[in-house]
Amino acid sequence: MVLTLLWNCAPKYFLPLPKKNASKERIDKAQRFAEYFLNKCDAKDYSEIVGYDLDVNTRKFDFTSEKIEEKCKKINERYGKVTVGELNNAITYSRPTDYYDYFVFKSKLEKIDSLRYVVVGFYRDKDFIGGNLIISSVTTPKIVRKKKK
Repeated sequence: MVLTLLWNCAPKYFLPLPKKNASKERIDKAQRFAEYFLNKCDAKDYSEIVGYDLDVNTRKFDFTSEKIEEKCKKINERYGKVTVGELNNAITYSRPTDYYDYFVFKSKLEKIDSLRYVVVGFYRDKDFIGGNLIISSVTTPKIVRKKKK
């Protein structure tokens, strides 16, 4: 009984994305971006991302040519060819400053048989892609707190 009470009182970091924010257009855009990025990795094309709206900070820090090359080499070395599958779920932070949505897709990996997920983040206000594309073994992305300098 105590465990049940504690579990129900535990903080929930992610909630299902409301249907109005999980439109087919946004889901398709997230899936196309994941496929585009992973195809760039397969082709060893480390040039800038074109054709997608990226947040200024994301473009400046996460998707420079050097960062793309580094990320692609890690993906190819660890997972091999990654194929993006169907949408698994769409989630959002459960805190009041709710502005960021995650679209989680099932994926097939060349080098690993276990189920993995490709996670793409979107800013809700302008549908800009934000943050890095993540390949994860769980359906919720790891929350990373950035240290202030």
